[in-house]
Amino acid sequence: MAPPSRPALAAALLFAAVALTACGASGPRTGALDRGSPDAHPTCRVHQHVLPGSDYTGGKDSAPLAVLDMLRYYTSQRALPFCDHRPATAQDTAWTGLYHRLTQR
Repeated sequence: MAPPSRPALAAALLFAAVALTACGASGPRTGALDRGSPDAHPTCRVHQHVLPGSDYTGGKDSAPLAVLDMLRYYTSQRALPFCDHRPATAQDTAWTGLYHRLTQR
């Protein structure tokens, strides 16, 4: 049997990449906190577009500096309105819930 041609091999790899990407896209997206612009005195906050990632929710495997940055952000800005004046999204609620869980005694 002859080895596959380059176009056939490229097509097979492309198909595999698309299939793997489609499989991964079915779950909720998680990631890092979006702090918006680095304004020293913000007047509003941005909506979060992803749920908290394992850097924040991983317990003993979380990233301490990421968690501390998130706690600082929510401590200083949780009372600010959203910049677009719309209500909190599911992602915003998840981040706020994480903040409350981490700051309870």
